[in-house]
Amino acid sequence: MPEKPAVVAANLGPRVAAFTAHLHGRPVAVINSAAGRSPELRHQAVAALLGVGLDAGLILGALHGVRR
Repeated sequence: MPEKPAVVAANLGPRVAAFTAHLHGRPVAVINSAAGRSPELRHQAVAALLGVGLDAGLILGALHGVRR
């Protein structure tokens, strides 16, 4: 069974919503902390997080965490 991806938030600037990678064989997603305030970045981040294998509940949790 594949491992659940790790999600972290970082300041990625005004044009990068999120990116995904593999670190030591484990999927990792980095979401822009500005995605909590920008609808455009939020939509782009959702697409990236879906691509790494997160389900809708985990994506909503990640975006909610960024808004805090």
